[in-house]
Amino acid sequence: MNKKEIHDAITKALFNRFQTAKLAAKQAHQAATGDESVAENKYDTFGLEASYLAHGQSQRVIECEQDWLLFSKKTAHLHRIDHPVTLWTLVELEPLNSTLSEKKYFFISPCAGGLSVDLSEKSIFSVTDSSPVGKALIGKMVDDEVCLTKNGHQVAYEITSIQ
Repeated sequence: MNKKEIHDAITKALFNRFQTAKLAAKQAHQAATGDESVAENKYDTFGLEASYLAHGQSQRVIECEQDWLLFSKKTAHLHRIDHPVTLWTLVELEPLNSTLSEKKYFFISPCAGGLSVDLSEKSIFSVTDSSPVGKALIGKMVDDEVCLTKNGHQVAYEITSIQ
């Protein structure tokens, strides 16, 4: 698993999200403009509600497209870096508590926070620099310790790799 594979997987997931949003917007538009959305009386608000939904879905399409385009235009650097965590870096964390054996992988991104992709049986989480995890990681170096909240408890991790 390298950074290019992760970048490509996130780009593909964002493209799929964009395609799904386009389909949902098309369906919402059809519902808003179809014959069944014509008001039968002054209390019939189906058409109005459908038009609000169509507008919201079209906004979602724009946001999903922007996220996908941002990722598709950015190239992934494949080497290990010896500078602090910044945007477009992949961070590997290892728990300091010996009873926890699960490493965590975070891709610091300007968008698409909360997206998760699975590669080589590992989950990579996309986080923005404004999220709590992103704020905890930005500026840290390899071998630094960070505390993250997991299930309401603070868990200490060591940064083992930055790519």
